[in-house]
Formats: sequence, structure tokens, C-alpha cells
Amino acid sequence: MDNQLQPTVLSERISSLDFLRGIAILGILFINIENFAYESPWSSWKCGYESAIDFNTRFWVYFLTQGKFYNMFAMLFGVGFVIFLERLEAKNIGLKAMDIYGRRLFWLFIIGVIHAYFIWDGDVLYHYSICGLLLIPFRSFKTKSIILVLLLLVSIIIFKAYTTTLNSQKKQNDYLAALQIKESQRTEEQAKTISEWKKRFAVKSTKKVEKEEVENPKPTYFEGLKKSFEHAKVHEGELYYQSILFPTLIIMLLGMMLYRTGIFVDYSVWKNYWLISILVLAIALIINYYRYYHWTFEDQKPVVSFWENLLYTFPRETLGVGYVLILNGIYQRFLKNIKLKIISNIGRTALSNYIFQSIIAGIIFYGYGFGQFNQFSRFELIPIVIIIWVIQILLTTVWLRFHKHGPLEWLWRKLTYSSFNN
Repeated sequence: MDNQLQPTVLSERISSLDFLRGIAILGILFINIENFAYESPWSSWKCGYESAIDFNTRFWVYFLTQGKFYNMFAMLFGVGFVIFLERLEAKNIGLKAMDIYGRRLFWLFIIGVIHAYFIWDGDVLYHYSICGLLLIPFRSFKTKSIILVLLLLVSIIIFKAYTTTLNSQKKQNDYLAALQIKESQRTEEQAKTISEWKKRFAVKSTKKVEKEEVENPKPTYFEGLKKSFEHAKVHEGELYYQSILFPTLIIMLLGMMLYRTGIFVDYSVWKNYWLISILVLAIALIINYYRYYHWTFEDQKPVVSFWENLLYTFPRETLGVGYVLILNGIYQRFLKNIKLKIISNIGRTALSNYIFQSIIAGIIFYGYGFGQFNQFSRFELIPIVIIIWVIQILLTTVWLRFHKHGPLEWLWRKLTYSSFNN
């Protein structure tokens, strides 16, 4: 291999980014594990609820983690995009830089698809790879131009929130109008309107759903493959998740902008770094508190106010940014000399650990493993998350004593660079 085309060595890595990636990978398990454990993980009443502590657990988990670590990881992907191309361009290899970057994303896409079909159909890697391709034109954009693009993307999402509110208002008005008509005089459409509204917003009663009442979605590995093919639609041409494409691009572009300011190397380049970080975090926590309190305890109340819907539009993204800013500052100010290798090592092997989480969760919950699907309450999932963390930290620590890279990181690098010979 041409010496100019060697991948990044350990001494070139930015330690704060490894720390942040480690936090993101560990934190993302809080939500991902629910997809293995329950039939309806997003439900506020169906599975995993046995007592008040489960509702409170669900609130705190969603308030502090749902979508936040996904957005942290996406933001760091945007940062990594800029760093990767900057280092290639510094080697003066011309168009080979784009060849290498394109190959890197291609193999990430392949790894993500394999993960989605053969391990867990909730994979985000192939989605990231598509977003990574869409980032290419923005590499040469000035910061002001990126801000304009961000405003455009944000406007599109806000407009969608506006139309969603109008639709909710219409449905509510149709429901209230239908109620005014005597039952014997209602049309079939009016009866349907009332039924659908009540079904969605009726107060639900909760109970523990016994194992025999819920079929394990993957009773055998081969049955699991069939389920994955039904869910993952790459073979049908659906190459990314449409519902989160724009939010993901927004957060990746924000990562690019933050990296350009230099805060991941030295946070003090921002004169008021701590004031900005604390303010962003505080606002994000307030927004997320209201969003997930409603989602957990008041899900039966329709959101028909545009301003309320607007408040609920970017809760995950704002808190993800808040986490990145505050943890970046804390690491550089207080933890850098300690280095916290157990966390940073997870960040160095983020790809391997992300896939490993899926493997071990599948073994715990699916029928081809221990078959513990729907056997734990929301609160009981917390110690399982911690046990998986401990296993990951121990295995990663041992692995990196004998290897420079995680197993999938090594494979990804090999596939990316192997054909660029002298």
C-alpha cells in the first residue's frame, strides 16, 4: 500500500472524540435493547409495565436517552467526515481522496446491510452511509452557506409539523362534530371517525403481558431472517430511513460546523463555551422533559396546538447537541489527563461494539438464544444494560492489549484501503 494512503494511526486521533463516541455507543443501548425485549417498545402501556416504577423508568430513560445518543453518534459521524477528508487532502493524492472516501462509505453500507438482515433489523449504519454521501457537496461550503442549508432543512421539518397539527385539528373537529349527531343517524364514516379517535386517545389500562400471550418475533434464527427481510427493505430499493433523513443530515452538518470552530481540540476557543453549553443543555432538558412526560403519562391527550407540536419537533437533536457540548468540555477540562481509557476504548472500537450489542441482545431475548423476550419489566432492563456494558468494557480492554483496532474496524480499514497499491 502507498505510504500516503495509510489509515489514521492512534497518535493522530482526537481523544475527546473517542470519549464522546464511547459515551454514545454505551448510551444508545438504553433504547436499542427495548427493540429486542418487547413487541411494542414505543408503546406507553403495552409491554414491560408492572408497577409505577416501570412508568417512571420509561420516563427517565426516554427523557434522558431516547434519540439523544443516536444524535450524538450522528454528529460525531459528521465530524469524522470532515476529519477523514481533511487528512486525505493533506496527503495531496487528488481524486484518490474521494475514491477512498467513497469506498469507506460503500463498505459501511455493506456492513450495515449485513447487520440489518442477519443480526438486527434496526441497523443505522447503512442509513449513515447514505447520509455520508449526501454530505460530500457540503465539504467545500462556507459556514454561512451551511447555515442557510440548515435553515432550509429545519424549515421543511417545521412545515411538516405545521401540516401534522392541521391534520390533528381536523380529525379532532371531525370527531367532535360526529359526537353531536345521534348514534342512529351517524354515517359509516362518522362512526369510523369516532372509533378511530377513541382507539387512539382512550386511556389504556396496563398489565403484564405474559410470555405465552406474545409470540417471540425470532423463535429460531431462520425465522428471524424472514422477519428481517420483511422489515429491512434494502432489497426493495429503500436505502435509508425517510422519516429521519433530514434530522440526521441536520445533526451531521452541525457536527461539521462545530468541528470547524476547533472546540473538539480546544474548547476554550469559544470565549463563552460553558455559558453556551449549559444554556443549550438546560433548554434541551426542559423541552425533553415536557415532550417525554406527555409521551409517557399523557399519551392519551392529543397534540393539537402548533406551538406545542413545534416544541416537540427537535427534542432529541437539541439534547444530543447539549450532551456533546457539555461532555466535550468536561472531558477536556477535568478528564483528559485521566484519559478514561475504558470509555475511550469503546469509542475507538465503536463499530465493533455497536454490532456486538446487537449480537448479545439477540442471544438474550430471541428464541435462538435464551428466549427472554417480554420477560423483563422496564426497570429490570436497566441492570441488563449495565451487565452488557461491563462485558463490552472488559472484552474491549483485553482486545486492545493485543490489537491496535477493533475487529470490524480492522476489516473496514482493510476493505477501504486494500486495493490502493503502489
